[in-house]
Amino acid sequence: MDITTQLRTAILEGKYAPGSLLSQSSLAKEYAVSRIPIRDALLVLAADKLVEVVPGKGARIITLSATDLKEVFDLRIMLECDLLHRAIRSADDEAKAEVLYLLRRSSLEAGRPGWHQGDWDFHRALYASAERPRQLAIVDDLRKICVLQASQYASLATETQRWLRDHEAIAEAYVAGHANEGSTLLAQHLRQSLEILLALACRTEENR
Repeated sequence: MDITTQLRTAILEGKYAPGSLLSQSSLAKEYAVSRIPIRDALLVLAADKLVEVVPGKGARIITLSATDLKEVFDLRIMLECDLLHRAIRSADDEAKAEVLYLLRRSSLEAGRPGWHQGDWDFHRALYASAERPRQLAIVDDLRKICVLQASQYASLATETQRWLRDHEAIAEAYVAGHANEGSTLLAQHLRQSLEILLALACRTEENR
């Protein structure tokens, strides 16, 4: 696993909290590499919008205000529901089988470290038949921002079963070819995720 992948995984799994400074020298020591690959990795992660480069120091993990988070989810709802609607209308039997397979696999991985990859694999399979790679890439970037924000709340694990039920309902609509129903269920799923994140952020702020 290269250093960029290691750092991305560590960030998305919550090893470094949003707003924290990542020092090039400290990371070089931690990962037993020189500062050059660390610098290059941070530039890649900045392009992924996971960090902001701090000249001469390293990079800072991005943090979002409630307003920022609402905007990100508004964009996700618009883009992902459109992708799902298009995909359901185009999905063949092979695509439907892939969605059901990844539903089962992601359900087994839910709540474990690295859960976000299985979750994305499932959602990406839902959208694949839309054949809109640029739109999907934008969704991927937005989703990583949300995963980063979610990584600081261990209590989110209590929501796992609710999210799995949402996935099952969306998959059922997908297989049945019900584009409007699937898009509505997905929008509800994303709005609930936003509400939970905002509530946790507010509670955390009150406890400081």
